[in-house]
Amino acid sequence: MDGNDDRHIIPEEQKKNVSSWFDAILGRIRTDEWNNFYENLPTKLSNKFYKNKTFSNILKSFYKLYCEIFGPFHILPDFLILGPGACGTTSMLELYLRSHKDIVPSKINEITYFNNKHKNSINWYKSLFPSIFTKKFRKILGKKTLTCEASGNYILNPNSPKRIKEIIPNVKFIVMLRNPVDRTLSHYKRRIRNKRETKSLDDLIEYELNNFEKEFANYVNNENSIALYPAISYLSRSKYSQQIEIWFKYFPRDQFLFINSNDYFKNPLKEYNRILTFLELPSHYPDIKGKRGISPSGLYDKIIIQPKTIKFLNDYFLSWNEKLFNLIKVKYDWS
Repeated sequence: MDGNDDRHIIPEEQKKNVSSWFDAILGRIRTDEWNNFYENLPTKLSNKFYKNKTFSNILKSFYKLYCEIFGPFHILPDFLILGPGACGTTSMLELYLRSHKDIVPSKINEITYFNNKHKNSINWYKSLFPSIFTKKFRKILGKKTLTCEASGNYILNPNSPKRIKEIIPNVKFIVMLRNPVDRTLSHYKRRIRNKRETKSLDDLIEYELNNFEKEFANYVNNENSIALYPAISYLSRSKYSQQIEIWFKYFPRDQFLFINSNDYFKNPLKEYNRILTFLELPSHYPDIKGKRGISPSGLYDKIIIQPKTIKFLNDYFLSWNEKLFNLIKVKYDWS
């Protein structure tokens, strides 16, 4: 309930296993299904009554007042999880990081405050994180309290690093990057399955090569409204060096930890513990039973991509991968 109606960008498929009213009231986040979707109480109220404009506006006014009163008593995140989509940020946050005794993430995934919700007050943002009283109480119990959020698309917005630098300059970043061919194909197949896309990948690539720069410029410059990153961006989201170069202008390299998502998918506990080391937290080897964010095997088998398209993608990303490796001083086996 933030005054920004983004229901239209949440695929209905993702809301199949949306949290119940009981879950929302208790702040209970389910991870038993791969497509669990959590809505906090303000969001559920907003979605329930948004057609009644008068009542909806009253609820929003009360929530904004609540945030301004109580927001100052909440803490800001210690680290942010970034990724351009289809890189495993959701499962890393919901299944692994949330399981650690010293990490208390925001209840909401994809807050996008530093993107399309930056017009909201900082107290609106802070209210989504643990309170200073929670942190003090946990300290009495001998527990640390690190908090975070995973709005992966921050990495795509060249305005986000500046906004973050102004508010949380010492924040750490966990950046999850997947083989760009795999990421591009997964991104496309997910949109096809969610009925957000109908065209062939070849047609979309041609469109993107001819139109993305103009659409991206409109997105970047549209600061007076809620601009959305161009939907047809299958290639551009996977050109990681372009994105990271901008972030390195605002933050030093030692505030970033880069995770190869392909390694994470093979050995999640190893990459999870690399993050814990980076955050100066003790090692942790949980027995994960949840499925949140892990697509079932065979989910996209009926969506066929032509071999020539895959060859084009492999060739297209070769130079971009080398730029990335030179930038972050790490080389991944993305052959």
